[in-house]
Amino acid sequence: MRKKNRIEKIYKEYLSVKENNLNKWSESFFLKLFLDKNIFFVSLNRPLDGYLIARKTLDEYEVLTLATDINKRRRGIGTLLLTKLINLAKKDKVFRIILEVSENNIAAVSMYQKLGFKKISKRKNYYNNSEGFSDAHIMEKIF
Repeated sequence: MRKKNRIEKIYKEYLSVKENNLNKWSESFFLKLFLDKNIFFVSLNRPLDGYLIARKTLDEYEVLTLATDINKRRRGIGTLLLTKLINLAKKDKVFRIILEVSENNIAAVSMYQKLGFKKISKRKNYYNNSEGFSDAHIMEKIF
């Protein structure tokens, strides 16, 4: 399968996961992003219960986005996706995983902490949501 066709298939899977916000990435943005060989897509089940998109940079992974279908939340799907990523990181000899999360997303922050992620920094007014702006925690897991 050609790379563009594979990316289009992944994009359809990405769109299939229902989320709170309607601000999904455009197909053109998604295509440009995935043409980078260091971007990868981790998913769970068919139809998808959730997905994780990450980038490998030298010897670390950066989580760009992680989502669980709105109808399947609080079932451990995010934990399973991150566990898959952690296992990939160990296999790939990556020394660190880094991510950012809204300080208002208490459930996600808690999940990350349970998986060994630590808060290392903060980005002020990083997320724009219905209540205004909120800070982002930058978190990392070191191996």
